[in-house]
Amino acid sequence: MEVRQSHSAGRQRKRVMVMAISSSGPGLREQLAGWTAQGLIDAEQAARIEAAPVPGPAPRRLPLVVEALGYLGAVLGVIAALVAARELLPTVTVGVQLAFAGAAAVVLLLVGIMLPTRGQPALGRLRSVLWLTSAVALAAAAALLTGPHFGDMGPVARPLVTEAVVTAYAVVLWWRSRATLQHLAAFAGTAALATTALAQTGDLYDNWRVGTGLWVLSLLWGITVHRGYLVPRTAGYVAAGIGLLVGAQLTILVQPGTEVLAIATVAGLLAAGVALRRVLLLGLGAVGAVVMFPQAAHRYLPGGLGAAAAVLAAGVVILGIALWLARTRTKPS
Repeated sequence: MEVRQSHSAGRQRKRVMVMAISSSGPGLREQLAGWTAQGLIDAEQAARIEAAPVPGPAPRRLPLVVEALGYLGAVLGVIAALVAARELLPTVTVGVQLAFAGAAAVVLLLVGIMLPTRGQPALGRLRSVLWLTSAVALAAAAALLTGPHFGDMGPVARPLVTEAVVTAYAVVLWWRSRATLQHLAAFAGTAALATTALAQTGDLYDNWRVGTGLWVLSLLWGITVHRGYLVPRTAGYVAAGIGLLVGAQLTILVQPGTEVLAIATVAGLLAAGVALRRVLLLGLGAVGAVVMFPQAAHRYLPGGLGAAAAVLAAGVVILGIALWLARTRTKPS
């Protein structure tokens, strides 16, 4: 009998809590006083209920609407710009093009700054897209400004200055937002600047030099991401993984022996994906195996047999990854 009374009292207290959530202010105090007098709750429980925060209203859909309208406006703006360029480009001066690109970069930057993104993921995504477009517009403006009609910096300095400006801009925007697109833009700008500089240092094995430089930069970038200095981590791992594969691919086209770096890169990505439990890294490693194993086999095992062996090896690697993922995802915790 006492057990049933205890369960009944427990259910009554739960009903009290549910009813109290929808009340606040003097009405809540009156309800709590009545329930205390009836013995449903004691004074301590009433005080805790009154002090508990009342859940706020459900989040509104306005940020999603603003995000959709922002994307629509950006698309319409790009379409209008393309139509105008098609009609007016033969008669538009370089100065007008520079003014248009610079104004676009500034306007997109300011719109992103004015967006109230705190606590609104949709507006944060919109700002990230606007700032990425602003960086593209700045790149066009910098290329025009350093071109023959203005700065005339020449074929060597012009790309370096343009990439340095855009990279610095992308890094500042990443520092301000820590967003995925800004992270990728900062890596792309850094990689472009580094590879352009390396490509202009000599003419012997340029692909090997550029590929090795990009590979080293990507490796350092991935280590920095793993240590938590560059966020978000997923974007950093993707950027570093793609950079490693592209760098290894550039070296594999040069001379025999460079396939070792490509195979080591694939193995490293697969091992990192397993160790860190990152499916993206495993996927990049699998793509690298499909692309690079046949190239290595074609060089050292010419003919259909070598290609078949390479495809078989890539298939075994991918099947092994799939099996590992299936076992780890279905294993009870």
